Amino acid sequence: MDFSGLLSDQGIWPRRYLLLDFSPIDGPARDTLESPQMPDTPSHGRYNRSAPIFTRLIPAAWIKDNRWHRFGSSRNLSLGCRLLVTPVLAVLVAGCAAYGPYHANTSGEPFNSVRGPKDGRYKLAFIEFGDQGSMLDTSQLGAALQVIGKAERPLLFVYIHGWQNNAISGDVCRFEHFIDAMSRFPEMTERKINVIGVYIAWRGRDLTVPGLSLLTFWSRKSAGQIVAAQNGCLAAISELALAARAPDKKYHHCVLLGHSFGGLVLGNTISHSILDAGSNGVRNSSPWDMAVAFNSADSSIGSRQLMAELNYLYKYDEKRHAYVARTSLESGVVIEENRPFLIILQSENDQATGAFFPIGTGVYNTINLRYHWDKVSVPGRHGSKVSEQQFYTQTPGNNPYLVNYHVVPLGQTTAPPDLRAQENRAFEANIRQNVQDQIFYTSERNDGHENRFCRNANYNPDEVRPSTGKELWRRWQFVYSGNARIPCWIVRVPKDIIWGHGGLWSDNSVAMLGALFRMHFPLEGGRIVTPPQRPSVPTTPDLQQLNQE
Repeated sequence: MDFSGLLSDQGIWPRRYLLLDFSPIDGPARDTLESPQMPDTPSHGRYNRSAPIFTRLIPAAWIKDNRWHRFGSSRNLSLGCRLLVTPVLAVLVAGCAAYGPYHANTSGEPFNSVRGPKDGRYKLAFIEFGDQGSMLDTSQLGAALQVIGKAERPLLFVYIHGWQNNAISGDVCRFEHFIDAMSRFPEMTERKINVIGVYIAWRGRDLTVPGLSLLTFWSRKSAGQIVAAQNGCLAAISELALAARAPDKKYHHCVLLGHSFGGLVLGNTISHSILDAGSNGVRNSSPWDMAVAFNSADSSIGSRQLMAELNYLYKYDEKRHAYVARTSLESGVVIEENRPFLIILQSENDQATGAFFPIGTGVYNTINLRYHWDKVSVPGRHGSKVSEQQFYTQTPGNNPYLVNYHVVPLGQTTAPPDLRAQENRAFEANIRQNVQDQIFYTSERNDGHENRFCRNANYNPDEVRPSTGKELWRRWQFVYSGNARIPCWIVRVPKDIIWGHGGLWSDNSVAMLGALFRMHFPLEGGRIVTPPQRPSVPTTPDLQQLNQE
């Protein structure tokens, strides 16, 4: 029998009792039950004419209660789901990071976005961006420009942080410690160099719940790409760099740094400027001097395109140890080997970009049904082509088709004499003298001892960190290892220098960065060499002189 009619449209049962009779039925009712049109259901085979002849009286209330039991179970399940989902949503909402700005300026505090020690040996400024690439407080840029404008000898470091960081994370403390250490070197104090750091902040961390923050990979990668694609970040960096190299400055350098998705922002932001040609046809007329990305969390599609174009424009001259122009338009242009346009440093044990990035991009490709890939040329491989998927699912530093340098160990050594620093003495050793044959020092065991100093964004400029007491002096060398040899270095770095994805501010990594700084800006007679003028197309006499040489 069909019990669906027991429940009326009003949800009530019309009778108190139902009589179910399984006895033989005569007359029209019997004909109806035995009709060929009777539905072929499990109940039809169970309740047939061969059933025992008896009559049961089933209380309708029992049926009603049973239905309410099932309905109640559903209600309980639904209530249980709500009880489970509600606190989860509450945790997620409570765990959402604020949009900022965290360092907003006001009429009463127009320089709230700038801080530094009382003696003024360095300044740190914040510029914060939203998810759409717009500055959250335009006065922050104005404040930073005023700081640079007042400096006679600006040494400017612009840093773009990465995933899981923002304007109040521990990355602020680590970057500030770096510029503080730089400002303490005798070279800076004796020459009254104005060390200035600008922390470019974006919402690299929008969820603070431990563990669940890993789920923000796709949203934060998208946000980083938007920040890089819009004009705001590039415009701000250009304004800062131009202010640092104003005509009235007695000394100036501008160094760009990026990490993780910040490396994505950095690479995508400046790559167009690197290839941009001025009115005289010369490339890289950008106002900054040096750009370094650590563990870039970008696909290597853009890097491949950049390297392919640079490979078309330049070739390496072993006699000059320099990159020289291939094209007649840039004839005579020479770029020193130690001064590439962009350096990407990749830790060999970075799981975030080495393992999780391919998984994340692979999931994205599957969801979006992306299965067709073009074949593209490999820079420096003389026409060799591979699927572009090889570049989409791998970051530049993990792509065997693009990596062209390795840091190789040269063994243990002893500390150079007359070092003044108490901590990370290899940083000073690499800074105070020119780097020969691309060889540099490290002096510490990469055991994470630095992490205990920066738990959040707070930094004490008056605190002097003690020596670890367990130095391990070693020498390392940047070595060309194949692929395109161009003024764009993609370098594999041992874990003894950069440990994992977030190890860029370890003592050994900072010491290596000091060596790269000195390679870009070598000393001459105890003084930093003034950066050469931007290369230009030689005039006719210059071409004649080149031909004579």
